[in-house]
Amino acid sequence: MIVNSLATKPAISMLDKLFGYMNTIRPISEELKEVLTMNLEIIELPKKHLLLKEGETSDYIYVVIKGILRMYYLKDEIEVCSRFMEENRMAMSVNSFYSRTPGYEYIETLEPCILARISYERLHKIYNKHDEFNYIARCITEAYFIRSEERLYLIRKKSAKERYLYLSERYPEILQRVPLTYIASYLNLTLETISRVRKNITQKK
Repeated sequence: MIVNSLATKPAISMLDKLFGYMNTIRPISEELKEVLTMNLEIIELPKKHLLLKEGETSDYIYVVIKGILRMYYLKDEIEVCSRFMEENRMAMSVNSFYSRTPGYEYIETLEPCILARISYERLHKIYNKHDEFNYIARCITEAYFIRSEERLYLIRKKSAKERYLYLSERYPEILQRVPLTYIASYLNLTLETISRVRKNITQKK
């Protein structure tokens, strides 16, 4: 893992991308930018790197600047994918991070990644002093939970074809960047089923 000092030009450039995204939610002040620059770390990770393992406490919130992550847990020794996090998405083990207890989830990079991270302690210090950051963080967190609820609804209520089509229409970049095995797990389908669904859709076009 490579951690960039925030005093370096490459790190500042990466944060500018993050600040640009935050500005689409709510304009941020120069004061908040300065505070975040002092408290965020930029990390560069290779493909297949584990940021978090089962039994560890999630001490950081990560925001993806470049790359894509997956979150999964083990059920009967089988990996079950529960989330994908691409650019501008937040990544953490929610229960572990907020309860400060060991979790059951893994977070893994699927591509070489550049992430911004902030610790639990530093995050809450900024919350206490900057209302504008509370609003922005709340919007990012809401998007995180909405996506989780979407997945639960899909696997409970929709057919295999409907699940695949929903993902392809709403998040086409995931289908382009994530191995089909992981997508099948995320949609609670077998690899054979999702391959058949995709083949049938392609043949009808």
